Amino acid sequence: MGTLLLLFLAVAGALLAGAAPVSAHAALTGSDPAQGAVVDKAPTQVSLTFSEKVALSDGSVRVLDPSGKRVDTGKASNPSGTTYGVKLHSGLPDGTFTVSYQVVSADSHPVSGAFTFSIGAPSTTSVSLSDQTAGGGVVGGLYGFGRYVSYAGFILMVGGGAFVLACWQRGAAVRAVQRLVVSGWVALTSATLALLLLRGSYTGSGKVGDIFDLTLLGQVLQTKAGAALVSRLLLLAAAALFIAVLFGRM
Repeated sequence: MGTLLLLFLAVAGALLAGAAPVSAHAALTGSDPAQGAVVDKAPTQVSLTFSEKVALSDGSVRVLDPSGKRVDTGKASNPSGTTYGVKLHSGLPDGTFTVSYQVVSADSHPVSGAFTFSIGAPSTTSVSLSDQTAGGGVVGGLYGFGRYVSYAGFILMVGGGAFVLACWQRGAAVRAVQRLVVSGWVALTSATLALLLLRGSYTGSGKVGDIFDLTLLGQVLQTKAGAALVSRLLLLAAAALFIAVLFGRM
């Protein structure tokens, strides 16, 4: 029994360690050119500074000219610390330029925003960015719901299993207790699969149609958050074997 309890605590601890850390979201603390600035000469790059390190891809920062044409090279860089930049094409015209960004903070939440700067003098701009912030909308709601379901499933599975092992061993033979623990495992596993599918759209376009985009899923699997979700699924497979042994031998 002591061995089972130790194994159970080890699996539960690994699952808990794989959960995303709870912290404040990243925030834009500065930029060059600054928001609303009017510069005499066209800059060669735009740099953004955040309150913490963020994850971004080549399309995370976009710079658009007054007509809405993209004028950055698309290659994002991290020259130092929490500062990230993107190079601009040469020969930019005068007018107002829009900088939009969408990054992922250390707590795995997407953060987006936009600001403008002008070359020579401000001008009208045809750029109309979506009012929907990253992580919002239907996909954001589903992702948030999935997180809460995973928390509830974890509590049911781990709490029920620990109670049986440490306090009421005969409870393993009680059908209601078995259902409780198994339901927790099913909820946590289902929610984890859903979060893995939703992740790409949640941190990107926010479109429901992108949930089953296999290319996007492949990109998610290459991120830390995606790897953490896959690791959780592997641990849940081990937990399923443990639950089968727990209720099969007691």
